[in-house]
Amino acid sequence: MKFTSKIALSAAAVLAVGLTSVAAKAETVLRYSNFLPTGYVVYKDIQKPWMDAVTEATKGSVKFDVSPKVIGSVSGQYDVVVDGLADVSFVVPGYSPGRFQLADGLEANFLGEDSTKRCPATWEMYKKYYEPIGFMKDVQVLGFYCTSPGQFIGKNPLKTMDDFKNLKIRVGNAAMIEAMETLGALPVNKPASELYEMASGGIIDSAIFPLDTIVGFKLDEVWKQVTMVPGAMSVTPVVVVMNKGVWDKLSADEQKAIMSVSGRALAERAGAALTASTKAAVDKLKSNGAVFTTMDESVVKQIEEKFQPVLQKWIDYAKANGMKDPEGMLADLKAASN
Repeated sequence: MKFTSKIALSAAAVLAVGLTSVAAKAETVLRYSNFLPTGYVVYKDIQKPWMDAVTEATKGSVKFDVSPKVIGSVSGQYDVVVDGLADVSFVVPGYSPGRFQLADGLEANFLGEDSTKRCPATWEMYKKYYEPIGFMKDVQVLGFYCTSPGQFIGKNPLKTMDDFKNLKIRVGNAAMIEAMETLGALPVNKPASELYEMASGGIIDSAIFPLDTIVGFKLDEVWKQVTMVPGAMSVTPVVVVMNKGVWDKLSADEQKAIMSVSGRALAERAGAALTASTKAAVDKLKSNGAVFTTMDESVVKQIEEKFQPVLQKWIDYAKANGMKDPEGMLADLKAASN
C-alpha cells in the first residue's frame, strides 16, 4: 500500500508539473514598446484600455509587458516590431517622412473634424484601400485610427490669406511643410517636445496642433489665439502593429479574440476618447483666457485651392504605387467622416 501510494503521489506530481508547463506555455506575454507619456489621452484612454481588453478577450492567455521607455527610436517603431525587438508598438507614419507616403492621404485637410467618425473611417479606408495593396505588409496591423484634429494656436488669429505670409509656423509632417509654403508661410518641422521653448522664445508665431495636446504642452500659457478650421486643418493617422511571427504563433481563437477588440472597435474607442478630451481641452483653454475664432468658409476654400497641387501630387504618387482609386479613397474618407 505504501509502495502504491508513493507511485500515486509521484504520478500526481508529474501530472501537476505537466499541467503547470501547459499553463505557462498557453500564456503569451507581448513586449509593448511605448513612447507615449502615460498620462496622455492616447495611451491612458486608448492604448492601455485596449491592452486590458485584449487580455480580457483572450481570457488571460495574452498579456502585455509595457516597456518603461521606448525600444529603439520613436521614428523607428515599425522596424523595431519587424525585427522582433518588440512584439507590439504604436507607429506614427508621419514620423518617417518619405517612407509611408501612401498614408499622407489619410491626413488630408478639411475632410472632417469629428473624431467619433474620422477614427473609424480611417480604419475602413485601411481595409478597403490599403490592406489590399500590401501597405505595411511586414507586420500584422491591429489598429489604424487618427489623433485629434489639428487646429491653429498662435499669437494672432488667422482670418485672411495675408495672415499666413511669412508666418513662422510649426507643422508635424513633411506633407504639411509643402502645403504651408504654398500659403507663403515659413513652416518649421520640429517635435512637439520643443514647442513650448520655441513659442516662448519667439522662434515660431503659430502651430498646428490638436486642442487636447495644446493643454498638455501648456502652449496656452504663451499663446491665447485659437483659430478653428471647419473640417480640421489636419489629423495624424496612427497604426498599432504586431510582429508577424508572433501573430502567427497565436491560436486561431486568440487571433479572433484580439481582433474583436481591435480594428474598428479600437478606432471607435479612440474616437470617443479623443472627442471627450478635446471637449475638456476647449473648456480649459477658455477658462485660461484663450480666444476662439472660426475661420471663414471663403478663406478655407482659398486655402483648399492653394493646397490642390500638393494633394494632386499625392494622388499621382498613390496611383504609381498601387492604389487604383486614390480620389475615391479621399471622397470615401470625407463622406464617412462627416
